[in-house]
Amino acid sequence: MEISSLRWSTHFLQRDNSRNSKIEKSSQQESRHGQIAFQVPETVDSPVDFSAITPRDLRELAWQNYQAGKIDQETYATLSEELPTHAIDAQGQLIDLSQVTDETGFDFHDYYRNQLEIAMSLGDTRRADVLRSVMAFLNV
Repeated sequence: MEISSLRWSTHFLQRDNSRNSKIEKSSQQESRHGQIAFQVPETVDSPVDFSAITPRDLRELAWQNYQAGKIDQETYATLSEELPTHAIDAQGQLIDLSQVTDETGFDFHDYYRNQLEIAMSLGDTRRADVLRSVMAFLNV
């Protein structure tokens, strides 16, 4: 007659049960992976209207594009700088910008186009190159 330890047989049964539970858990996890728990809605990149954007929104958009590597540092710095209180357009007329705040919509497309024309007429190639990259960003 053979005597076996009860402790050993109980331990053996526990080990066998743990194997079964692992198998059951993995099958539950597999079924969970097949289900979509959260889906990010697709966003359609609508073109930004740079003729009526606020300075704050332009800075945020420029920052996002700079972080993504889509624009260089000079372009970002130009887009994020504060507007002067007065500017001159391409025809030489004085424009009062003192009423433009961070919450006011402003026509940045025309503003930077005029600044590009002025820089080109003055022969400031460095500034004109930066403003060309700004205009390329605005025309996207």
